[in-house]
Amino acid sequence: MNNYIFGYGSLICADSRSRTGITGDAIPATVKGIKRGWYVSVPQTMHIAVGAVQDEFSECNGVIFPVDTKNLAKFDEREQGYGRITLKTSHIITKHQLPDDAIVWTYVGHQTRSPSSEYPITQSYLDVILKGCFSWDEAFAIEFIKTTSHWGNLINDRSAPRYPRAIESDTHYHLHDTFLMQHLPDCILQRKNI
Repeated sequence: MNNYIFGYGSLICADSRSRTGITGDAIPATVKGIKRGWYVSVPQTMHIAVGAVQDEFSECNGVIFPVDTKNLAKFDEREQGYGRITLKTSHIITKHQLPDDAIVWTYVGHQTRSPSSEYPITQSYLDVILKGCFSWDEAFAIEFIKTTSHWGNLINDRSAPRYPRAIESDTHYHLHDTFLMQHLPDCILQRKNI
């Protein structure tokens, strides 16, 4: 049995994945039937995370990476607040061939809510996702923006990150801010500093 995970948020970032478990190399992919949005509240850190719901008319990009059974359990533990489901391989678009016996999992949120002042989008979490997107290219990052709903209530928590696996270097901040200003100007102009 070949287990794979489709990651569409912080799991796009190799550094973030490595903080949870050992995986094989990731490949970029788009999955049909998944709608991504800022949906999942994280009570421990009082922020909102990206989640996915099944929606036959939507698709989102991300990465697929192999995991063994032991490391799959570690990702299950990381993704509390989500449920693990299998994806139909016929819904996966990638330039790479998956094995015939591949089982591709992803995590969907148990509840959906929109970002709010109580549960905002945190810049520290978004930076991790964007770092992962830019490890592929700018087009990948643009696709992430376009196929993610419920943008709003962004706070700049870089000086005191709420996200536990935040980037420990500020070398990406200028790139991310310039990109967001270009593609999500309302969100970045209304971003609150904390």
